[in-house]
Amino acid sequence: MENIDLNQLRVFNKVVTSGSFSKAAALLKQPKSRVSRNILALERDLGVQLIYRTTRQFKLTEAGKDLFEKTNPALTGLYNSLDEVGVDSEEVSGLIKVTVPEDLGSELIGGFGLEFAQEHPKVQLMIHASNQYVDLVKDAIDLAVRIGKIKDSSMLVRKVGEVERVFVVSSDLFRKHPFKKINELDKIPFLSAAISGVKGNVKIHKGQEMKELIPSTNFMSNNHFILRTMALGGHGVALIPKFLVTEHINRGELIQVYKDWKIDSVPIQILIPHQKEVPRKIRKLSDFLILKLAKYF
Repeated sequence: MENIDLNQLRVFNKVVTSGSFSKAAALLKQPKSRVSRNILALERDLGVQLIYRTTRQFKLTEAGKDLFEKTNPALTGLYNSLDEVGVDSEEVSGLIKVTVPEDLGSELIGGFGLEFAQEHPKVQLMIHASNQYVDLVKDAIDLAVRIGKIKDSSMLVRKVGEVERVFVVSSDLFRKHPFKKINELDKIPFLSAAISGVKGNVKIHKGQEMKELIPSTNFMSNNHFILRTMALGGHGVALIPKFLVTEHINRGELIQVYKDWKIDSVPIQILIPHQKEVPRKIRKLSDFLILKLAKYF
């Protein structure tokens, strides 16, 4: 296999990570026909078929999946290193692909990303904001900000802090109800965070005292922005991550209630696909985000 063209492997990697021959051609800035020829040449040199092709899509063969899984980390590291050759110790450049939860991305990361890009004008930053699971290796993501426990032990993890959730109501609703006893929560409209239409009970604690609330609700959503809007409109009590309501609390639009009662916080961390040496541009972005997010978590 000494005669394998490294460029052919790079083209194959781009086809898989981009999801199509056309997108790979655009990213590589070359004709689609040349991309196809490179894949055919790689298959010929290896003596195996890597991709099943149809007129509209493609599917990796088992050999193709195996080749991608084994070569992607090495190729990513190699080209990251080549991108950095010739630049001074402070300057970083190139594309950085980031995935973040939707609410965190819209509320904080978008602004932080713009600030980072302004500080490093040769960096191209692509932020994918979604609550759907993203496979960092398969989708060639450089960095992820995740909330919750991490299941993939192969990732490099940097702890940022803890996400605190608080009970909030509008100032108008606060004037109508005392909001003194947590047991009264089942008598007040509750804006429930729900997944697939299933509302969850709320486990809270005050010191050693524990309670499990089953709040009364006729409004549920899996989107915290919607719950925040409903709370601002005076439609009930909402349990929302504090970073999403801090400004509204400071302006007096929302009031935090039941402050003595706590709900378990969840960790927020930065994930980077495991590699022998993390590229400088990724390290700089990771350090930058930790510094910025530390003010909120």
